Amino acid sequence: MTLSIRNQRGMALIMSLVMVVIIAIIGIAIAQQVSSGRKSTSVHQDHSLSFIRSQSGIAEAEYQIYKAAYESSNLHPDSTDSFTVEQFEFADWWQTPANWQSAISVMQGTQVLDGSPKYIVEYGESRRYNLDPTAQVPLTRYLRITAVAEGDDTAKSYLQAYMEVYEAQ
Repeated sequence: MTLSIRNQRGMALIMSLVMVVIIAIIGIAIAQQVSSGRKSTSVHQDHSLSFIRSQSGIAEAEYQIYKAAYESSNLHPDSTDSFTVEQFEFADWWQTPANWQSAISVMQGTQVLDGSPKYIVEYGESRRYNLDPTAQVPLTRYLRITAVAEGDDTAKSYLQAYMEVYEAQ
């Protein structure tokens, strides 16, 4: 039994409609993948920005510490012109927004930088490592810097750095 052309008239239409549906499904899948990739890239960029801005807070704090250590030699939190605070009692103190109200904002001129980077310098302790009682040994101060900054969207990064500063007294 052979198929005649009369019996195949509707088959071309059905095959072309099936092909159009398949191509449309592939197009929608590709569009969703591209959209997902763009969102992922946007989130990554936001996190990267917040991280870099937090690093600027750490760098500014380090600069201020070196400046205070070598110019005024006054890093203790009890002094009147110190920007350090006593060490917090709890390890997760940085998660409490009220603790950040005393933070120092990183400025460029009179403007706060993008992402509002802030830092807090905690005064750990100070010691003199003196094996020879006749030697003049510098005072060693231990400080912890914690910085926070925001990205352009919802990302927020917290960074910590530890410093050891020697002061002659």
